[in-house]
Amino acid sequence: HKTYENGISIPEWIRNNAGWWADGSIDDSSFVQGIQYLIKEKIMKIPQTPQGTGSASNQIPSWIKNNAGWWADGSIDDSSFVQGIQYLIQNRILRI
Repeated sequence: HKTYENGISIPEWIRNNAGWWADGSIDDSSFVQGIQYLIKEKIMKIPQTPQGTGSASNQIPSWIKNNAGWWADGSIDDSSFVQGIQYLIQNRILRI
């Protein structure tokens, strides 16, 4: 995996998971659990992101899934994918 100037470090197999999630091969819960594990184990470094204080909806916006698919096929960069993960954390959809 690559480490970028901003401290982002994403293993390549995560890209596979993102693609499978985007095409419906794995469900939201499986995707979220994988991301939570990666952040908790410091495998995937996310820049400091405050967790939101509002009530969690547990509803992942469709644009996040689109981003995951685009990231998996190389249409968007790692930084854009991480911004989507940060959005999930800030809006308490993803808890770490």
